Amino acid sequence: MMSGWDSEKMIGLAERYGTPLYVYDLAIVREKIRKIREHIHPAVCLFYSLKANPNTTLVRKIYETGTNLEICSLYELKVAQMAGCSPKHMLYLGPGKSRQEIRQIIDCGIRYVVAESMQELEVINQVAEETGKSVQVGVRINPAVAVKGARLQMGGAARQFGIDEQQFDEMAALIRRLPRIRLTGIHTYHGTRILSAQVIAENIAYILQFADRVIERHRLTLDYVGVGGGMGVAYFDGESDLDIARLGHLSQRSIEAFAAKHKGTSILMESGRYIVAEAGMYLAKVLYTKVSQDVHFAITNGGTHHHMAAGGMGNAFRKNFPVRAFVPERQQVHRYHVSGPLCTPNDLIAKHVSLPQLQPGDIIGIARSGAYGLTASPVLFLSHALPREVLLDGGHELIVRERDEYMVPAVRLVM
Repeated sequence: MMSGWDSEKMIGLAERYGTPLYVYDLAIVREKIRKIREHIHPAVCLFYSLKANPNTTLVRKIYETGTNLEICSLYELKVAQMAGCSPKHMLYLGPGKSRQEIRQIIDCGIRYVVAESMQELEVINQVAEETGKSVQVGVRINPAVAVKGARLQMGGAARQFGIDEQQFDEMAALIRRLPRIRLTGIHTYHGTRILSAQVIAENIAYILQFADRVIERHRLTLDYVGVGGGMGVAYFDGESDLDIARLGHLSQRSIEAFAAKHKGTSILMESGRYIVAEAGMYLAKVLYTKVSQDVHFAITNGGTHHHMAAGGMGNAFRKNFPVRAFVPERQQVHRYHVSGPLCTPNDLIAKHVSLPQLQPGDIIGIARSGAYGLTASPVLFLSHALPREVLLDGGHELIVRERDEYMVPAVRLVM
């Protein structure tokens, strides 16, 4: 899990830019995108989910590979615009869009707009009438079955997301009564952080079969079907990374059949975590070490306000991300609780992790931190500064976020 992160280089970055520090390696991002394109059927159109990491420069670099963008808020829309993304390459979804948000989406001309309830469809129609426009809308479907193997279930039960599969006929009848709306797409997302290629392939087949049935039953002409994604990354002991080649093989037949039958319908797939997670390292400096009731603590200047996922967010049982001490070889090893500077006992980014004996000034790295790191953390808790973010692009080091910059334009680019 730790290969590719040179100790000397990480120490040098920490010295040059200070800590806490997020480091992103663009070579890994590009390799992940290349693997998806190499192994997944070419009929699939890839979208990057900004929620995984919305750093503007990183988003721009991803968009420059030909990857489209999936956004879920007006803030993310602004990031996408600052990154140079065309509305023709944007997918916009979310269960709680305001009227202002819907108006801006319509005014912007976003190509793939996904509604998540029948009341939202009515509001979209009202706003469209106010603006004198007609709107092409997709609908998110909450599937009737839950996926096995997803670390976070997004469908298959009572959810705020989408319209239940069983309500599709009712929804289609409603759209026929709304003069400003044309149904152009179906979107489904079963779950996330799935490590089984078989499970993801079954999800894709299920969604495409459902789309085929409703196209036939309602005589629809759809521009797209979104099959979600959910491609996972192994973080914890006992987990294995997703076999993307196997996923491509297992999903080939269902995608091929749908694409051949519905030649004018694009197949959309999202990926956030898989593209950027392994490309990120969170660096923090040890400030103090101590022993409390026989437990060794390393207190660092980083913490859960910057990396709540490492602190156990979303996991019923506390597990450690891959942790590394970038220090010279030392014979003595201790099992540490690695904490941050916050005044809460919950500020632990690793527990009972075996590391070489630590000293003040040592650099700790939390690997696989490119996704849901800073973006999924309570950055205002105790009001510490944000960490810098640095992007490695070949031989260049780009500062892509300064401390206290909550939104940054993509200006520090090496062309």
